[in-house]
Amino acid sequence: MTEETVVDARQSLVRLEPSEIPLDSALEFPIVAADGALLFDAGTVVPDGASREFMFRHFEPHRAIQEPAQSVPDEDALKDGPLTLEDIGLTIGARVGLRGTGGTGSAMYASRVIGFSTPRRNGERSLFVTQPLMTGFDPLDLTLGEQVDLVALTGRGVFRFACTVDATCREPFNYAVLSAPGAIRRLRTRKFARMPTRLAAHFAAEGAPQSARQLSRVSDISPYGMSLTVANPVARMGDRLQLSFQFKTDGVDVKIDTIAIVRHVGTLDPADGSAAYGLEFESIEPSQRIALKSFMAEHS
Repeated sequence: MTEETVVDARQSLVRLEPSEIPLDSALEFPIVAADGALLFDAGTVVPDGASREFMFRHFEPHRAIQEPAQSVPDEDALKDGPLTLEDIGLTIGARVGLRGTGGTGSAMYASRVIGFSTPRRNGERSLFVTQPLMTGFDPLDLTLGEQVDLVALTGRGVFRFACTVDATCREPFNYAVLSAPGAIRRLRTRKFARMPTRLAAHFAAEGAPQSARQLSRVSDISPYGMSLTVANPVARMGDRLQLSFQFKTDGVDVKIDTIAIVRHVGTLDPADGSAAYGLEFESIEPSQRIALKSFMAEHS
């Protein structure tokens, strides 16, 4: 999971008309949806009229007017009162997403719970976790006294909490000792069935250049796949697509780049010739899957 710059949906947006979007020439400004999701970045090309028509049929294209970002209270979490590790059902071996406060910004790494301390008089217990990892990046080096944010998915829901790094250890392997979790919050009840949504996505045939990527719409999504509506369906069952999409969960902007396998091709829409691909994600990092489940929990 990587930190990604996206347009803040709270910024001022100006609705665009088709005549304001040139074809076959580099855009001078990014085009975003009403929620701020990036449709076409500045410098990219809307290749033809069909692509522009698809964009207006499935999204509401806007141009963003930059304004200073405002701090907005987090109101997405449910207020459950004080929760403990026992309440959330976190167990040894459970995967957690961990985000540090250093130079990694909003990037969330994957870690695993390997133990707990003996309960103190107040019932609190420290948390032992493996050194956080993310594919393509060096392991996350935690600093003594640093505060870290964690997202945990258990059989009882999706939870977020903060800990302080009490110790880092190198033997017999790299791991960290975290303080007892503070302010554990439960997000909305998790659901793994596909959830209807309207996200922008970009895709191309595997191995195609970046310039070949086309705009598409995510119609529904699960942690394991999605239904993707495309303007010009040419892929067949079994084809592999390069796929990228982004979303926000718990205040963090998440971008996923992955390979997806076409498992189904829907019938053509007679109105515009579009069709929906049923896609299965070939591989997603554990931290990204946690973020997807968290996103679904927040919007269920």
